Amino acid sequence: MYPQTGPPPTYPGRSPYPDGHAQPQYQTYDPGYPSEEELEPYRPSIVGVPWSVFLAWLQQAWAPGQHLAIIGPTGEGKTTFVVGILGLRQWVIALDPKGEDETLAASGYIRITSLPLPGNLRNRIAAGEPARIVVGGPSRTDAEKAALQRLMRDAIQMVREQGGWTLYVDEFQILADVRMFGLGKPIEELLISARRNRSSVITSFQAPAWVPRASTRQAWGTLILPTRDINMIKSVAESMGRSWQELASAIKQLPQFHGLFIPKSIHAPMLLVNPPQVD
Repeated sequence: MYPQTGPPPTYPGRSPYPDGHAQPQYQTYDPGYPSEEELEPYRPSIVGVPWSVFLAWLQQAWAPGQHLAIIGPTGEGKTTFVVGILGLRQWVIALDPKGEDETLAASGYIRITSLPLPGNLRNRIAAGEPARIVVGGPSRTDAEKAALQRLMRDAIQMVREQGGWTLYVDEFQILADVRMFGLGKPIEELLISARRNRSSVITSFQAPAWVPRASTRQAWGTLILPTRDINMIKSVAESMGRSWQELASAIKQLPQFHGLFIPKSIHAPMLLVNPPQVD
């Protein structure tokens, strides 16, 4: 069942975007992007829903062991979307390869720089209390980078062994790059096997071509943010079983800081969402 708030709102244009938005003027598209005439036959099924309605639906529909992918250029608000979504889960570990994620820290996440978890955190988890953790530290020197790589590898292994966690993989392209952290394989293995131990993974990255294919292939739902990269759109459409022309038509009219959530079910409508700004 998908969220409904009555008939989708309309505006001068083709899709149910809020606030009267038509094609935004701030975006430019690469030369390979289809023209308006080429996209005219493709009218995507989209439902615009308030952020609170989307989260209420997601809390019911997103089962432990199912994964999400969040894709978009830097500066389009991926972390803002993630904060709201992660708030639905009780036990969260966020990998911070840059060691500088202030948005999660401002949302009450506890930063740790070593494992195993401190005793007070283990006690809270044992008592059934929520635990939201950021794993990451400085990586200014080669020694710090090696230590951070071991820490993140240990965190991934802990999630795999214990089960029940939701793992947020920020900047997946950095973690997967063999020249950086080289953690693409263990994360990919977790994506494939995590359903058995009810662990979910949220991967966040800038382009599907930069990360292992399992990040989108194994995703139960994908949230894509405004982009002019037609190859990205085609890759996401293929992974989610959608027409790339239909997806391109929707994204071309996507307002800034809005996202298009694409469920894996090809019969489900795409959902237009816009989270509030994180203080």
